[in-house]
Amino acid sequence: MAEKQYIVFKLNDEKFAANINHIASITDYASITSLPNGPAYVDGLLNLRGDIIPVVNLKKRFKMTDTVARDKRILIARRDDILIGFLVDDASQSMSVDEKDVLPPPKIAIKKENAYISEVCIHNNELIIVIDLDKVLSEDEISEILEIN
Repeated sequence: MAEKQYIVFKLNDEKFAANINHIASITDYASITSLPNGPAYVDGLLNLRGDIIPVVNLKKRFKMTDTVARDKRILIARRDDILIGFLVDDASQSMSVDEKDVLPPPKIAIKKENAYISEVCIHNNELIIVIDLDKVLSEDEISEILEIN
């Protein structure tokens, strides 16, 4: 049976995952320049090897308590021709999950505001929510960020 590959990351003490094919790179937390008048969930801009990338704080985006984390990382995702950074508390491992252990999200999670939940998987007897990074921001939200940028 085929396996799916994910990057596991943390937001506070909760584990989440993203499809490894949606992630261009992972970088250590670096100096982020604040974005005046930007959306509250955008921490600012990151200069990564000459590319200016907006950085979305996933905890703010998901309305989670924003606790201080020691091992902040930035997941760099490509959506069409645009690079977007997603600030997470830790992203230190990948995981392979047998397709039989990958399930659709529960009906309670299938709402417009949760459209980014693509599936859930069971890994080592742990339930992990899989986030579709392409759906974290709407087209209008991306346009708004790019206009400010």
